Amino acid sequence: MAFTRPVGAFRVGILTIQEKWQLLLGVSVSFYTELYLQEKFHSPSPSATYLVVRADLCPTIDLVNALSTLQEGCVLEKDGDWIAYKVNKWCPEPTGDTLNVHPYEGELHRIQFLEDIYLHNATQISFDFELLTKGKTSAILHDSNTVIGDNLYVGTNVTAFSCTFNTLDGPIYIADDALLEQGSHLKGPIAIGKGGRVKMGSRLYPNVSVGPNATIGGEVNNTVMWENSAKGHDGYLGCAVIGEGCNLGAGTSNSNLQNNWKPIKLYDYKLGDWRKTVRNKIGVFMGDFAMCGINSSITTGAVIGVGVQVSMSNIIPKFVPDFSWMTDEKKERYVWHKFEDMLKERGRIVNKRVQEKDLRLLWEVYCMTRQEEFNI
Repeated sequence: MAFTRPVGAFRVGILTIQEKWQLLLGVSVSFYTELYLQEKFHSPSPSATYLVVRADLCPTIDLVNALSTLQEGCVLEKDGDWIAYKVNKWCPEPTGDTLNVHPYEGELHRIQFLEDIYLHNATQISFDFELLTKGKTSAILHDSNTVIGDNLYVGTNVTAFSCTFNTLDGPIYIADDALLEQGSHLKGPIAIGKGGRVKMGSRLYPNVSVGPNATIGGEVNNTVMWENSAKGHDGYLGCAVIGEGCNLGAGTSNSNLQNNWKPIKLYDYKLGDWRKTVRNKIGVFMGDFAMCGINSSITTGAVIGVGVQVSMSNIIPKFVPDFSWMTDEKKERYVWHKFEDMLKERGRIVNKRVQEKDLRLLWEVYCMTRQEEFNI
């Protein structure tokens, strides 16, 4: 997932990490990231002062307060690691010998591993809910709906009939232009992004975020789905993170618990090997523009790369390399021009033209991942 965006552009809760800091600090936020990402995710502009925050940090009240009082020439640290620093000359890393060190005693919510996205999601939904709804008045839903509790915010031009919204255990945020079809049941904390669609009869359990213009259906729990993706049909999705522009075929379900109830191993790109987690429940992680066929069965702790097309009657492997074309009969590399053609055709059908800068970015990822192996 970090192949196609900086960690600071990850969506956790309602907003991306970048959007959170922009609202909290009232300034534009840029990225110090890989060169091939900088056309889309711009690097810092010249400035009199730079406040540099570690990209994998989700904001908390304590952290925001600490940053608001951080003076120029100082670095905020916890357990020997820098959190943020303020300087008058750009530098990509803090230099401890020239900056005054200030210890930070508060709790940190870091996105260090894939599973941290959904593990911190519920807390971030609540945090973003307070940030986005302060001083605002919710729209009124049609009286065919049932609302339990008073922690619901509804944006403008939202359509919902005969749905239930249970906010006793956490807030529910419905952004502008969302569509919730009849008979859907939502139990907070939940976030539905701008233009999001919840299909008829959906069951959304706590800790679910649906990104802008994404579609969700069936039974979903502990899941973060980024923008323009779709799980439009029945099937279970849980303890999962679904990237941008993905599609899960009708009847697709994932496992998030091994039969032996032991902690789960995940494929780790940095290690090039399996990483032992301490978690007993981990579902699936799909990179941008990955797609799986109807009735797909996804194993526990699966990592499916960017641009994958997989359609199998058997259980999908725990690791599917980026830009794979995988069926029961064959496992091969997606031919680039066919992938590009698919994206353009998809853009035509969903009325969202693929940008040339996005194609250039994906081409870089395609080239970088040529050496991934199927036999891990």
